[in-house]
Amino acid sequence: MRQLARDPFARTTLLRAVIRPLASGQICSWCGNVRSSRRCREPFLYRYGTEPDAIRPRVFWHDGAFCSKSCQDAYHL
Repeated sequence: MRQLARDPFARTTLLRAVIRPLASGQICSWCGNVRSSRRCREPFLYRYGTEPDAIRPRVFWHDGAFCSKSCQDAYHL
């Protein structure tokens, strides 16, 4: 899991996790593409979530799997 962005006013953090291996026929929810790594050419997608500042933080995962953050942003407008 990787921290992508921090919003200090909303007190939330945007997180990204890699989905690997993919279910059969799983593609990006917005554009229909699939990413692949340079080394082993294994396909993967990203899953995005929001984690609030709290005593016991919990990640709220967004719907869908995406090939990039721009696809995730366009999908959730």
